[in-house]
Amino acid sequence: MKKITLLLLFFIAFQSNAQVVASQNFDVALGWTSTTVTNDAGTVISAWSRRTAGTTPTCTPFAGAGMARFNSYNIQVNGPTGNTGRLTSPAITFTGASYRVNLKMFRDSGYPTDADNIKVYYNTTNAAGGTLLGTVNRSKSLAPVVSADGWYSYTFIIPGTLTGTGYINILGTSAYGNNIFIDEIVVDQIPVNDAVMSALSVNSIIPSGVTAIAGTIKNNGLTTINTIDIKWQVDSGTIYSQSLSGLNLAGGQTYDFTHNAQWNATPGNYSLKAWVSNINGGSTDGDTTNDIITKSVSVASSSASRTPLYEKFSSSTCPPCASFNGTYFSPFLSNNPNEFSLISYQVNWPGTGDPYYTAEVGTRVSYYGVTGAPTLYVDAKDGTNFNAAALDSDLNNALATPAYFTIDATKSLVGNVMSVQVTTMPYLTGNYNLYVAVVEKLTTGNVASNGETEFHNVFMKMMSSASGDSVSFTHDVQTVNNFQTTLTGLFIEQMSDLEVIVFIQNPATKAIMQSKVATLALSANSFDSASKFKVYPNPSNGIVKIKTESPVDVVVMDISGKTVYTMNQVTSESQLNLSSLQKGIYMAKIMSEGTEETQKIILK
Repeated sequence: MKKITLLLLFFIAFQSNAQVVASQNFDVALGWTSTTVTNDAGTVISAWSRRTAGTTPTCTPFAGAGMARFNSYNIQVNGPTGNTGRLTSPAITFTGASYRVNLKMFRDSGYPTDADNIKVYYNTTNAAGGTLLGTVNRSKSLAPVVSADGWYSYTFIIPGTLTGTGYINILGTSAYGNNIFIDEIVVDQIPVNDAVMSALSVNSIIPSGVTAIAGTIKNNGLTTINTIDIKWQVDSGTIYSQSLSGLNLAGGQTYDFTHNAQWNATPGNYSLKAWVSNINGGSTDGDTTNDIITKSVSVASSSASRTPLYEKFSSSTCPPCASFNGTYFSPFLSNNPNEFSLISYQVNWPGTGDPYYTAEVGTRVSYYGVTGAPTLYVDAKDGTNFNAAALDSDLNNALATPAYFTIDATKSLVGNVMSVQVTTMPYLTGNYNLYVAVVEKLTTGNVASNGETEFHNVFMKMMSSASGDSVSFTHDVQTVNNFQTTLTGLFIEQMSDLEVIVFIQNPATKAIMQSKVATLALSANSFDSASKFKVYPNPSNGIVKIKTESPVDVVVMDISGKTVYTMNQVTSESQLNLSSLQKGIYMAKIMSEGTEETQKIILK
């Protein structure tokens, strides 16, 4: 597949006219030497290793078949061998000129305050340290700040004129956040003139109408840039050019621009290209491979309010999951009713089995590259810090992000056959995956030894495929998709407690575009007659709760019809203490606003 950053698509190979004295693309082997470190499992490992695919965060190599990973996700800050690891080049021969180090680094939004970073050094020996050339943080929120997850290009100038043998050290430092990935390292001679189009600050999805073309240029050469032309073009249309003067841009410096010609964008999908030319009135650019940035842009006809999708990977066999759910997530869920859609995938963690685990859960785990639990994705973005403030912040950020689809979904259940109709109004054109997930709103049958007694919105079944259904959308053209499945062989406790979550996902970027909780179809009489309440745990040792959307009155009777317990204004948070009653079968009459149900309670 093409290596596409969400913000930028670089056509940069660094096969410049300047002399290349060292390079490593990690396509075949790591190539450079790594120090060792102790991971959080107590195992001594190489701090740096070659990877063909990345997890935490999910990414693929910038180019070719491989990349290098610093294992910061599994190296504790206070580990027994420290939290740093060094990647050292082979000996490099320099021949009396000025040189630079170029590399690609993946920046992500996970653990946004954790300062996992790399420091690039030049040294005359293969020992640690040397001359510090620069530092780049992994988190896109930390310096240098970038606006989106993806691959970015960085250049580090080695001061002075170099002659003889030297080495490049890349020191990774773990703050116990996500992993760090780098690719395409090139050490080359600095050209006399080298202007770079280093960023194009136009989002991958924009509203129709007038859009400013903005970005950043950089001087990677030895000569100060005073004048330069900046050009842009949409598809094969008109080329717009602007001449900048009086820049006084020295080597290593950057300049943020906003072009004087704006784009009047209409709905559709486009290729936007921006580039630099004509340095200082016609000087030859010594490296033309970094002059241009091309990116795909979708123009939306409108937008809608977003219902964020929360995908929680948890397990009944995972003590940290119980702590997270009980301390942070369950209160957060109660405090934010109807603010977001929730799917909880129960995984086999740490391998002892979970009755709610299915092969479809495994598909979703593999899709995101989840390596442990608890893990929480908010609109497919991982790395949420597990505390109340971070949960609130992530929700507010998700709610403030516009959506470009509206979804209306209805469900009906007849026996064990679930039918769902999804009506979608897209404001974008393109192929997206449509997912329909069946969850049980409350499950209690798997009481784990770690103390959890209930699980919310547990995933049961994906309709029709765990990989989603590809749908070709055209902006402002409504689509209707129908799904049906038979719910058998699943650990469903109560059929009337099922909910359906519908969501749309971008297959290229994995971005969640919109989600929706399906409502009851008007013709679904089977739902009308279904139980509106749920008594749990059942069987019980005496402490019973009732799942209800509004307060109810409860009368408990023995098998002779004698009333043995009453309680009024019972809510989902209330407890019925029946521990004084003898073991056996009882009937609970549940009454609310003219509705009355009778359910069996078994005391054991």
